[in-house]
Amino acid sequence: MNEASLSYGIILLGCGLAFLSAVVPHYDTGYYLMTGVLLTGLLPYLIYALVAALMRGPLVLVGGLLILVLHGILVANERVLGGADYDSGMIYYGPLLLAVLGLPLLLRALREPWR
Repeated sequence: MNEASLSYGIILLGCGLAFLSAVVPHYDTGYYLMTGVLLTGLLPYLIYALVAALMRGPLVLVGGLLILVLHGILVANERVLGGADYDSGMIYYGPLLLAVLGLPLLLRALREPWR
C-alpha cells in the first residue's frame, strides 16, 4: 500500500465520520441531516486533501491520522456522551480548529515543489 492510498483512505474515513456526526435521530421522522455539521466536519478533510495531493511523506500521514483521531474522539464524545443535541457547539468549533491547525501544512505544501 502506498502513501497516496493511505492518504485517500484517511480522507474517505473522515468523510464518513463527518456524515456520521451530521445524521442525528429525530423523534418522529427517522433521521435528520444537519448540513452545517456536515460541512463543518468536511472542512479539515478538504484542507488535508489539498495537502495530500501536493505533498508526500510521513508528515502528511501523521497529520491526517491526527486529524482523524481527534475528530473521532470529538464525534464520539458529542454523540455518545452528549446525546447528539450539540448544545456545547464543540461539534462546530472542533473541526474548524482542526482545519486551522492544518493550514500551516497546506502553506508548506504550496511553497515547496514536492513533485
